Amino acid sequence: MTNSGPGPDTLAPYLETTQGDYAARYTAGLRVEAADAGVVVLYGRCPRCGCAFTYTHTDRVFRSPRRGPRPAHVPVLCACEAEHPGRPAEETGCGAYWNVVVERG
Repeated sequence: MTNSGPGPDTLAPYLETTQGDYAARYTAGLRVEAADAGVVVLYGRCPRCGCAFTYTHTDRVFRSPRRGPRPAHVPVLCACEAEHPGRPAEETGCGAYWNVVVERG
Protein backbone atom coordinates (compact mmCIF):
# COMPACT_ATOMS: atom_id res chain seq x y z
CA MET A 1 0.00 0.00 0.00
CA THR A 2 1.32 3.41 -0.84
CA ASN A 3 0.93 6.57 1.17
CA SER A 4 -1.43 8.12 -1.33
CA GLY A 5 -4.40 10.29 -0.64
CA PRO A 6 -6.01 13.58 -1.55
CA GLY A 7 -4.16 16.24 -3.52
CA PRO A 8 -2.19 18.96 -1.70
CA ASP A 9 -4.93 21.55 -2.13
CA THR A 10 -7.48 19.31 -0.35
CA LEU A 11 -5.36 18.10 2.59
CA ALA A 12 -6.82 18.52 6.06
CA PRO A 13 -4.69 20.72 8.32
CA TYR A 14 -2.75 18.94 11.06
CA LEU A 15 -4.90 18.53 14.18
CA GLU A 16 -4.43 16.09 17.05
CA THR A 17 -7.97 14.75 17.30
CA THR A 18 -10.13 11.65 17.48
CA GLN A 19 -13.79 10.83 16.94
CA GLY A 20 -15.94 7.92 18.05
CA ASP A 21 -16.33 6.56 14.52
CA TYR A 22 -12.64 6.64 13.51
CA ALA A 23 -11.97 3.00 14.53
CA ALA A 24 -15.00 1.65 12.65
CA ARG A 25 -14.18 3.65 9.54
CA TYR A 26 -10.52 2.58 9.66
CA THR A 27 -11.26 -1.13 10.11
CA ALA A 28 -13.82 -1.20 7.26
CA GLY A 29 -11.02 -1.56 4.69
CA LEU A 30 -8.22 -2.72 6.97
CA ARG A 31 -5.78 -5.50 6.08
CA VAL A 32 -3.91 -7.08 9.01
CA GLU A 33 -0.80 -9.25 8.84
CA ALA A 34 1.05 -10.90 11.70
CA ALA A 35 4.77 -10.27 11.30
CA ASP A 36 5.61 -12.53 14.26
CA ALA A 37 4.13 -13.48 17.64
CA GLY A 38 4.18 -9.94 19.03
CA VAL A 39 3.98 -7.75 15.93
CA VAL A 40 1.07 -6.88 13.64
CA VAL A 41 1.19 -4.75 10.51
CA LEU A 42 -1.96 -2.79 9.67
CA TYR A 43 -2.65 -1.54 6.13
CA GLY A 44 -5.48 0.98 5.88
CA ARG A 45 -6.67 4.53 5.25
CA CYS A 46 -6.91 7.31 7.80
CA PRO A 47 -10.57 8.01 8.61
CA ARG A 48 -9.84 11.74 8.88
CA CYS A 49 -7.65 12.60 5.88
CA GLY A 50 -8.25 9.55 3.67
CA CYS A 51 -4.55 8.88 3.08
CA ALA A 52 -3.32 5.28 2.95
CA PHE A 53 -0.53 4.22 5.31
CA THR A 54 1.10 1.22 6.95
CA TYR A 55 1.18 1.01 10.75
CA THR A 56 3.34 -1.50 12.65
CA HIS A 57 2.45 -2.33 16.25
CA THR A 58 4.37 -4.45 18.74
CA ASP A 59 2.65 -5.41 21.97
CA ARG A 60 5.69 -6.36 23.98
CA VAL A 61 9.30 -5.41 24.35
CA PHE A 62 10.45 -8.59 26.09
CA ARG A 63 9.60 -12.28 25.81
CA SER A 64 6.82 -13.54 28.05
CA PRO A 65 4.91 -16.83 28.24
CA ARG A 66 1.96 -17.24 25.87
CA ARG A 67 -1.34 -17.75 27.60
CA GLY A 68 -3.69 -18.38 24.70
CA PRO A 69 -5.67 -16.03 22.47
CA ARG A 70 -5.91 -12.45 23.65
CA PRO A 71 -7.25 -9.24 22.20
CA ALA A 72 -4.77 -6.42 21.74
CA HIS A 73 -6.00 -2.85 22.07
CA VAL A 74 -3.85 -1.15 19.47
CA PRO A 75 -3.48 2.63 19.53
CA VAL A 76 -3.20 3.87 15.93
CA LEU A 77 -1.96 7.27 14.78
CA CYS A 78 -2.26 8.50 11.22
CA ALA A 79 1.21 7.97 9.77
CA CYS A 80 0.67 9.14 6.21
CA GLU A 81 3.42 11.01 4.42
CA ALA A 82 1.21 13.76 2.98
CA GLU A 83 2.24 17.33 3.83
CA HIS A 84 -0.63 18.44 6.07
CA PRO A 85 -0.61 22.21 6.65
CA GLY A 86 0.55 23.17 10.13
CA ARG A 87 2.13 19.80 10.94
CA PRO A 88 5.15 20.06 13.27
CA ALA A 89 8.42 19.01 11.61
CA GLU A 90 8.91 16.06 14.00
CA GLU A 91 5.44 14.58 13.31
CA THR A 92 3.91 12.48 10.55
CA GLY A 93 0.30 12.13 9.48
CA CYS A 94 -2.63 14.47 9.96
CA GLY A 95 -2.81 14.18 13.77
CA ALA A 96 -5.76 11.78 13.94
CA TYR A 97 -5.66 8.87 16.40
CA TRP A 98 -7.94 6.00 17.46
CA ASN A 99 -7.86 2.51 19.01
CA VAL A 100 -8.63 -0.83 17.35
CA VAL A 101 -8.88 -4.33 18.82
CA VAL A 102 -6.79 -7.01 17.12
CA GLU A 103 -7.48 -10.64 18.07
CA ARG A 104 -4.31 -12.67 18.42
CA GLY A 105 -4.07 -16.43 18.53
